[in-house]
Amino acid sequence: MTRQISRKKTILALLIAVVVSFPVGWIVAMLLTPVLGRLEPVLNLELAGHSGPSDWVFMVIWAIVAVALFLVLRRVFSSSTSNKSSANDLQ
Repeated sequence: MTRQISRKKTILALLIAVVVSFPVGWIVAMLLTPVLGRLEPVLNLELAGHSGPSDWVFMVIWAIVAVALFLVLRRVFSSSTSNKSSANDLQ
């Protein structure tokens, strides 16, 4: 049995993931600033400046958080769909 998810739920998961990942990604990037500062001499890259992480670091972290959140939401929505169909099959 394959799990199907509707287009509306996919779009909803995408919108939620994009909106929620902005503040979450920013917080994660700011919390990683001390780690990035220690990695700079090792990697010879500008990872963090005096005002926080570099712009590209923010973008990478935001993308990772957005994709992970989208995949989690898709799984939650598809499992809720399969739970409803299982309950309907029992009746």
